[in-house]
Amino acid sequence: MAMTRLTQRKFKALCFYMFSWVFVVLGVTSLLSYGDSSGMDSSKIMLMTQLSLLMGLSHGIYDVVILQDEMDRRPVFAALLIRSSFFLASICANLILCILIWKIDRENGIINAESIGMVRESFKEHSTHVQIAALFVLGHLITFVRSVHKKFGTRVFINTCLGKYQDPKEEDLVFMFLDLKNSTTICEELGNIRYSNFIRDYYKLLSNCCEENQGEIYQIAGDGAFLTWKTAACRHKARPLNCFYDFKDALQHTQRKFLRRYGVAPDFKAAVHCGKVISTEVGNFGSEMAYHGDVLNTTSRIQTLCSKLGQDFLISEDFFAQLPLPLPHKFICTKAGSFELKGKKNAIMIFSLQTP
Repeated sequence: MAMTRLTQRKFKALCFYMFSWVFVVLGVTSLLSYGDSSGMDSSKIMLMTQLSLLMGLSHGIYDVVILQDEMDRRPVFAALLIRSSFFLASICANLILCILIWKIDRENGIINAESIGMVRESFKEHSTHVQIAALFVLGHLITFVRSVHKKFGTRVFINTCLGKYQDPKEEDLVFMFLDLKNSTTICEELGNIRYSNFIRDYYKLLSNCCEENQGEIYQIAGDGAFLTWKTAACRHKARPLNCFYDFKDALQHTQRKFLRRYGVAPDFKAAVHCGKVISTEVGNFGSEMAYHGDVLNTTSRIQTLCSKLGQDFLISEDFFAQLPLPLPHKFICTKAGSFELKGKKNAIMIFSLQTP
């Protein structure tokens, strides 16, 4: 049975933690062993690999299973204290497990007086204390990297680390602009604080659907959000259409929860367009990614036609030409007409998409 996109997202997150721990632990161990006459023997490599895999699994279970791969909503000090306590407990537990497994006695079993004594002696050694402190720092470092990765997305994160966006770069991208329906009315009914919680829950569902369809959230401004994909990635799989469908489905399944908590359920309308844009980092302190080009303005202009045409999902002719056929989820595509958008010299053919 094929994994759902939700399962794939969590599996990828778990793999990230395990790979990161193996890479970092073996890397640091190699650096510390550099110049040592004894070097790193195979047994030491096996032991550190085993320890790093256990730490990666423990870290992944905490973030992916316990926290559900979401932001920790507890106060910063409490969240840091709980995470630090978890790291110390898991480091000690995994070290003990590695020692017991590595020094297992086939006759007396894994736990006996000799193995317990060996664990005690190991934890009295200065090198073990240093190792625990190093693993503790590495755990927080990996958590920080994962948080930055989640904020910027895989493509932007990697390219930013490599410095590819320091100079302007032309890219062919797809942009989807989503707008929350009746946001002003909802804000007036709920008040600022409850509306803030409402919009936070709304965007949490959107970000999950976006990640599961390998998209990136470029910008969130109030009740509107820009999502983006590489155009080449949408030619064989209609990822923006899948994202739209999944988000609609997620809102439908959480409708009762929203109604119970806020007395109103969210709904949205969206538009998609594609084309070439210039990608670059802007600013010096607090710099951020920016996309410059007519594509974004055109996408937002198309979205304004949703209310006029009574449609929830509109796409441009340029994007329609990139879509693989047949369309997923039995989407029905019909011509909405040719429209002259504000700021555009030529009219643009618009298509509306609906599900049965």
